[in-house]
Amino acid sequence: MQGTIRLATISLLTFLLTFFALGLVSQTATAGIVGTDTIVAEQNAHVERAKIASLLDREDVRERLVSYGVSPEDAQERVASMRDEEVLELAENIEALPAGGSRLLIIVLLVVIIALLL
Repeated sequence: MQGTIRLATISLLTFLLTFFALGLVSQTATAGIVGTDTIVAEQNAHVERAKIASLLDREDVRERLVSYGVSPEDAQERVASMRDEEVLELAENIEALPAGGSRLLIIVLLVVIIALLL
């Protein structure tokens, strides 16, 4: 009987020490509130990134990039690696151009991308 109680006590102490040791080692998860504006900005950045990428797919833009010595693939990689803030700023500058100024749009887009590549 004494042996069983002793074994139970040792087992209980071992379990408790293990339980508390794991509690000290484990990491706790923290959660925060993500604002709606953050989610909307991320979604807008994805949409604008797709718009810019589609502009880079145009043949006249590709020809202009090559004439400036920039490969279209490098430009696409750079747009893909831009931060969301950069994408939104570039898209805002493109949207601010006057309607019907597609050549001006292309030139501004190329200048911005070349500036970012350098």
